This record gives sequence, C-alpha cells and structure tokens, in this order.
Amino acid sequence: MSHTLQETQGQISVIKYDGVFDYDGLVDFLFGWFKSRSWFIQEKTFKHKKSGLGHEIEREFTNWRKISEYYKYNVGVKMHLWDAYPIDAVKDGKKQKLMRARIEIILDFSVECDYQGKYESSQFLEKLRNFMHEYVMKKDIIVQHGDSLYYTALGLNTDIKKFLGMDATKTVY
Repeated sequence: MSHTLQETQGQISVIKYDGVFDYDGLVDFLFGWFKSRSWFIQEKTFKHKKSGLGHEIEREFTNWRKISEYYKYNVGVKMHLWDAYPIDAVKDGKKQKLMRARIEIILDFSVECDYQGKYESSQFLEKLRNFMHEYVMKKDIIVQHGDSLYYTALGLNTDIKKFLGMDATKTVY
C-alpha cells in the first residue's frame, strides 16, 4: 500500500450550480481536460435514479498520473445532480439539448508516494520509508509535488466554472 502525507491531500473545492447547462458537454470537457494532460481516467461510480421532480445522477471519477516510479498524482471528481431533466434550448441560433439541474462537483487531490509498494517487503523498509517521508523528504514532497498538484487541480476548478458560465472565471493565482 502506498504512503500519502497528510499535507499532500485534501479537497480543493465544492462547486454548486443551479441552472441550465450542457451535461454531456461537461462530461466530455472533463474527459478531454484530463486526456490532454496525459492523465488516466477511471469511472468508479455511475448511478441514475428517477424521482418525482426529475432525475438524480451521481458520477465519480478517479484520475491519476504516474510522475515517476515513486510518485503518483490523483485527482477525484464527484458529480451529483438533483432534479435534472432535459430541455431544448436555442443557443447561438442553434437548437441544443441541455440539462436543467442542481449540480454539486467536489474536487479532491492526493500525492501517493511509493505507490508500487517497493518498500513494504519488510517492516524495516516500511519504517525507513515513513521516516524518510516524515523527516527527510517532507518539504521536497510538499513543495515539488503537493503544490504542483494543488495548482493543477485549482486550474481544473477554474476551467469548470468557466464552462458552467459562473462569475468566477479568473483564478486567484
């Protein structure tokens, strides 16, 4: 099992949106965003329920990228839609199928160290790895890998808000 420092994992944001948007376009955008950056995408959960007011859709993606033989980046995307129903709308003079829903998107990230488990063959190697992570390499892991992944995920957050047409189309950084 890999080792993850507490400082290199966390939740980036929770995006909440209520309105009309292109659901298929959003999913394609997310897949394209990760594919263009050479990330692997794995869909963990897909639930679709019909309720009285519309549909409830839950999707969860785990996206990962191997940086080296020792480090692996993970970004999780959880989407939850409530009261979703399709509508026909005219946008830019063209008729499109859009979705009217309440949506919540949760983004989280983590940096896995020793994801292949090379230092787990004995207790001594495991303790040595934990000592190296906590005391010797901690600053390097946080600065080089944790910060890099954090700002990458923050860029995804900004791009999702741009796609949905939310007000915060600029990142703070």
